[in-house]
Amino acid sequence: MRLKPLLFLLIFAAFYILLHLAYDMPYIIHGNSRFIEGIDTRLGLARRFIDICSSSLFAMISYFIFFRFYPEKKWIRIVLLLLLILPIIFFAGYWLESWVNLKLRSSYSSFTRLRTYFLDHLFYIILYVIYGIAFYFIRYAYFRELQQKELALQNRESELSFLRSQINPHFLFNGLNNIYSLVYLQSPNSLEAISGFSDLLRYMLYDTTQDVPLEKEAHYIRQYISLQELKQAGSIRFRFDVQGPVGKIFIPPLLLIPFVENAFKHGAPEDDEIIISIQSSSVQTMFYCQNKKSSHRKDASGGIGLQNVRRRLELLFPDKHRLSILDGPVFFIVKLEIDHE
Repeated sequence: MRLKPLLFLLIFAAFYILLHLAYDMPYIIHGNSRFIEGIDTRLGLARRFIDICSSSLFAMISYFIFFRFYPEKKWIRIVLLLLLILPIIFFAGYWLESWVNLKLRSSYSSFTRLRTYFLDHLFYIILYVIYGIAFYFIRYAYFRELQQKELALQNRESELSFLRSQINPHFLFNGLNNIYSLVYLQSPNSLEAISGFSDLLRYMLYDTTQDVPLEKEAHYIRQYISLQELKQAGSIRFRFDVQGPVGKIFIPPLLLIPFVENAFKHGAPEDDEIIISIQSSSVQTMFYCQNKKSSHRKDASGGIGLQNVRRRLELLFPDKHRLSILDGPVFFIVKLEIDHE
């Protein structure tokens, strides 16, 4: 949270001018301003310059004291430094103004002048110190907000990375298990299944860092269905429809495949067809997947992929998606709507 001196001084200059004009408003109304008329002579101009310099120092020193010690809540040091440095600035300004008065042959009483100088400037000094402290807290609040947003973004990215890393071995294990069953049965489709699975692995490993066209996700859903057909020797029944400008809509990779994987893994595609539908437009993408539930549970780890994708949707599309999962006695139905605007 480094201070930009030029920005600080420009804002302070505006604050300084407005403050003095506001204080002189009764005089300005009657056509007489001490602030403006005070700079029409060499002495007045010099005194105004000294006042501006000392005033900006009051504000800037207050800012830097809080900048250095407030994050650690070192209040004693803050108070002591303010009590030490601010009087030094005050007396330095008084001494400079006295020296200017002397050089320009202005008569005054030193004792009276010191007392008068203090009373004339006390109100302004307090405001300048408040300005410096307020300026710090405004920047501090802004900086903390940026930090929190950055931390939230980092946590979000870390969780997404974890979720992606979780889905990869889950998908890999299921795919290898399917291929193992084909090889074990000495199926002639084994080589074709390995080739198709390698394409899916390539998509899973190399296309997960950025969004992909919905068309690409749909293509690999077809690849996955083809692998399931090879495993079941063509006995599965399914319907897969894709509509809309899927080449122009981008989504995170591996977002829809877990739903399809779940349908085949825990469904009964040999008894009733699996229905998969993707309908896309410029404003919304709708995904639908329906499968008849299998009469027996295939493993105890089911649902990892669905929990994973549910959390990814919450992170990637907060308030821009609607996910409905109906786990009925006969059918398992997934409905997903993602808004693009």
